[in-house]
Amino acid sequence: MAVAACALGAAFLVLSAVWAEAAAPDNYQINVGDELEFDILDDDDPPQLFTVGRDGMVQLPFIGGVAVEAIAVGEARELIRRTYVDREIFVSPAVELSIASFRPIFVLGDVREPGNFDYQPFLTAEQAVGLAGGAAISANNEEARVLERRNLEGALSSLEYDLALLATQYARVQAHLKGGESVSWRNVPPDVRPGVNRELFDEHKINEDQIIALEARDATERRKLLADAVSEAEQRISLLDQREGVLTQALEVTKGELVRIEDLVARELVPRAEINARILAVARAEDLLLELQEQRSAARVQLATLRGQLSQFDADREKTLVSESQRYWSEIKKLISNRQSLEDRLALLQQWMSAARGLETSLLIEYQVRRREGETVENLILQPHDELVPGDLLVVVVKPPEALKEPG
Repeated sequence: MAVAACALGAAFLVLSAVWAEAAAPDNYQINVGDELEFDILDDDDPPQLFTVGRDGMVQLPFIGGVAVEAIAVGEARELIRRTYVDREIFVSPAVELSIASFRPIFVLGDVREPGNFDYQPFLTAEQAVGLAGGAAISANNEEARVLERRNLEGALSSLEYDLALLATQYARVQAHLKGGESVSWRNVPPDVRPGVNRELFDEHKINEDQIIALEARDATERRKLLADAVSEAEQRISLLDQREGVLTQALEVTKGELVRIEDLVARELVPRAEINARILAVARAEDLLLELQEQRSAARVQLATLRGQLSQFDADREKTLVSESQRYWSEIKKLISNRQSLEDRLALLQQWMSAARGLETSLLIEYQVRRREGETVENLILQPHDELVPGDLLVVVVKPPEALKEPG
């Protein structure tokens, strides 16, 4: 049935363009979401596509918005032509208006691929189910139901494996956050444990324990590298401080020597050239001291950066672990929800396999339609071959076994 449904869907997609053009007569009522093809035949420009907005208006060249909701295609064409004339844009224009594509239909409920689909003229409720991949459970094919049961059982088995893996990964992250060194069953939330296969959990635990050891070792090494860098920066600053003290003393000695030489020169005991040499020595000492102070300033900036990185390291790691934990938890809840859906389908299918033999398809599937008419919404029950209209919301309901009895 699934193959037939896919083939049916493909056939509709191939014929969509032809149907949209051929089956939208002038009396079709335009509605919000319809895509219109508009062409001013008096010019050389190609046709353009315009979508009817939520306000029921379509925005056209030169004249702006025109209200076309709930107006027949033919009436809308004439309204647009008159608007061009009344606003003196054209004297007697020839215009063409047609439906390029209809607003989509929505197929929900017991189907394989719920969603919205392009509407095709003459589309029936049964055909719409085909576009959505077919009914969630085969209606009147015993072999298909057997195959579907096997598929559901396989999907449940795969889901059970994935759930145990996610639970183990979640427990690993929790162990990191709590400072543990191995994965523990206690780190799995109590409300989840009944649904997790403990044997599979223990199998995954072997690998996750290896991962937790590697991650802990990596974090320790990275933290140590930062701590070592901080220590080296502190030692460098200490050495620079010591060197500054030495250079400061040397500068004071050099300045004192300059004063002494100046006194000797004043008493003409040494030549004046000695002063120049001492002045040069003082300048060199001051340059060395200034260069060292710049190095120390840069070292202090580097130290502050490294200390910040070291301080932030654990916070960043915890933030990453919390985010990872939340992601695993979200995936666990999603799998639990999916498992419940699969289990319900399997249980219902097993009941059908004994209750649906010999019954017609029409007894198995109900086609509920919600159709908007102006400001109101109608709730309809359609037969398989009843046609849908653009914008319909089709809810497919596969009846439970107790509803499958032939009418007496």
